[in-house]
Amino acid sequence: MVNGIVLPIKKVFSLVDSKITVEIKDDGRKLQGRLVAVDEYLNIHMEETTELNENGQRGRNLGTVVIRGNNILSISPVI
Repeated sequence: MVNGIVLPIKKVFSLVDSKITVEIKDDGRKLQGRLVAVDEYLNIHMEETTELNENGQRGRNLGTVVIRGNNILSISPVI
């Protein structure tokens, strides 16, 4: 590994216990919540999760969710 390059899996592991936004394949739906755990397949466990509408406004509260890694389009930290 070249110095300075961070593998994507390590970046996601560093986001545990922080707020993230996840875009899933189902019609580009976005979920926002606190990342609790992630595994080597990028399956993620989130708590305090809410669904975001197309315009970025909060939708319904989902609570605790588990998302299978092959359904994820993107994961980003909430700034």
